[in-house]
Amino acid sequence: MDLPIFTGNHADLLILVFHKIITCGHHRLQPLFDCILTIIVNISPYLKQMCMVSASKLMHLLEAFSTPWFLFANHTNYHLVFFLLEIFNNIIQYQFDGNAHLMYSIIRKRHVFHQLSNLPEDPSTVSKPTRKRPEQEQDQQIFSNDEWQPSREWVASWRKKLPLQTIMRLLQVLVPQVEKICIDKNLTDESEIITFLQNGTLVGLLPVPHPILMRKYQPNSATSVWFRRYMWGLVFLRNTAPPIWCETTIKLFEVQKM
Repeated sequence: MDLPIFTGNHADLLILVFHKIITCGHHRLQPLFDCILTIIVNISPYLKQMCMVSASKLMHLLEAFSTPWFLFANHTNYHLVFFLLEIFNNIIQYQFDGNAHLMYSIIRKRHVFHQLSNLPEDPSTVSKPTRKRPEQEQDQQIFSNDEWQPSREWVASWRKKLPLQTIMRLLQVLVPQVEKICIDKNLTDESEIITFLQNGTLVGLLPVPHPILMRKYQPNSATSVWFRRYMWGLVFLRNTAPPIWCETTIKLFEVQKM
């Protein structure tokens, strides 16, 4: 697997591998995205000293999954945004110290959170998502459901539950401080801003920390279909010599010619 060069820990490696799977993997892995992000959610309260590369990859996933064309393409896509926001909240609440790289990424990409907090609900906007870029055409086919149409009621049902309070409070406190020090000291190097964030604190300024929630694997129809196909694929491939499936009426799967 071709991963970017980084200096970090095992959590950084895990995030980079999962980011690669989600963004560059086969589209049939899409049913596993909930499971992949759940793993990161479960370890997020304990993530220390994330490197800049993995912090940027997490922000990239949120930026991609929070675009209107993606959110409104399928009735379950918004779940991925909730998972990512929970990851950020856990790190902010429990591992703020030592994660200046992620705080810097959040501040630098703060427009993503502002767009989420102001996500439109009117039917005309919902039914006509932002025009996608050419490179998004294939992804649209992967995540969309042509038989389903978003509605204002559907958007309102989950939009008001987006856990943005902690992140917006962080931005409210840190953005003015960063802007002030950049002006006062004429800072242009991101490393100097990160050093400033490493020495900062949000004690007493954030909402009361939420309890740490550990999620266990819960089977669903999408993952069941994926694992079933994978299992029978292994059964078939490992039993071709001798060809025990020849001249039988057993149908393991259907092969489609492209």
